[in-house]
Amino acid sequence: MKQKTVLYCVLNWGLGHATRSIPVIRALLDRGDRVIIASTDRSLALLRGEFPDCRFVDLPDYNIRYSRTRTGLVPGLLLQVPGIFRRLRQEQAAVETLVDRFKPDAVVSDNRYGCYSTRVPSHFMTHQLRFQVPAGLKRAAAVSEIFNRFCFQRYRSVWVPDDAGSPNLSGDLSHACRLAGHPKIHYIGPLTSLGTGRPVRSPGAEGPDFLFLISGPEPQRTVFERIVLERIGEVKGRKVVVLGKPEAEATGFQENTGDTVIHPHLKRAALIPLMRRARLVVCRSGYSTLMELAALGKAAVLVPTPGQTEQEYLGRHAARSGFFHCVPQKDFDLREAVSEAERLQRGNRMLPRFNRTDEIIRLLDG
Repeated sequence: MKQKTVLYCVLNWGLGHATRSIPVIRALLDRGDRVIIASTDRSLALLRGEFPDCRFVDLPDYNIRYSRTRTGLVPGLLLQVPGIFRRLRQEQAAVETLVDRFKPDAVVSDNRYGCYSTRVPSHFMTHQLRFQVPAGLKRAAAVSEIFNRFCFQRYRSVWVPDDAGSPNLSGDLSHACRLAGHPKIHYIGPLTSLGTGRPVRSPGAEGPDFLFLISGPEPQRTVFERIVLERIGEVKGRKVVVLGKPEAEATGFQENTGDTVIHPHLKRAALIPLMRRARLVVCRSGYSTLMELAALGKAAVLVPTPGQTEQEYLGRHAARSGFFHCVPQKDFDLREAVSEAERLQRGNRMLPRFNRTDEIIRLLDG
């Protein structure tokens, strides 16, 4: 098959979009395709570390800023809407320039609505066909579905990284809406950078008892880091904290106490064995993280980013489904949360299969 060039654009909103794109990019490289990766900031740094032989473009995205308080969240986001739409137009113009420069055969966008070309087949990946909105803005949920339907016109196919049936990880975000039946929508199954096709259970005797993964947009990433470090002594055992700062020195670490090691960041090759061997993981409830935890059959405490309605919903859905324990950041009691998470894990139902990249390749070649 003739080598193809793919321009792959990744949203820098936490690290989840970058990590779930890893198996897709890897599949393209494995079949000999040339991949140009466009992202920015921490996501770009992570992908550079994973794929050093690829070409990279720093393509700034929407730079959405979150309030430290829930009451300031909605007004703060609404004030940013005009700037976001302006940035979408700039983003699309930048992609057309990249198309002129690299002559790709296809454009793939992981949740970047301005990353498409009018001249090259473009494909969009999202787990939100209908946005989860704050309680006071319920009508906006229906509007978000209309917005998505309009935006999807620009793409040849739309990929949902989840199973079409039940059980599933995304719940109402990609199932309980009219768009779920849209002919462009393809449920491609969960994606994980763990490199497995089926759930894995390998806790091992030498891993940490607790693995804390700090992630997400600022300022809440730093708030979560502070809470974890203040309360980490509530549980006994070997503990590893990964701060989610790929721009920092990845090989350095700091011993906080005799039983705790803190890493600014770990490449996936180092993080994956830790996730496999850890007895329990404490982390955000971002969608890509849920996919990885489900692939491992891992006990977990989910702490949604405050004000991120998507993470709050996903955490509740995972708890209702019996996958993981979920606790609000303001109510974070580590000892109690660990006990509940381990109870849930004993009856955990995992999803059947991951990384169906053959379906993605078929859609790109179609």
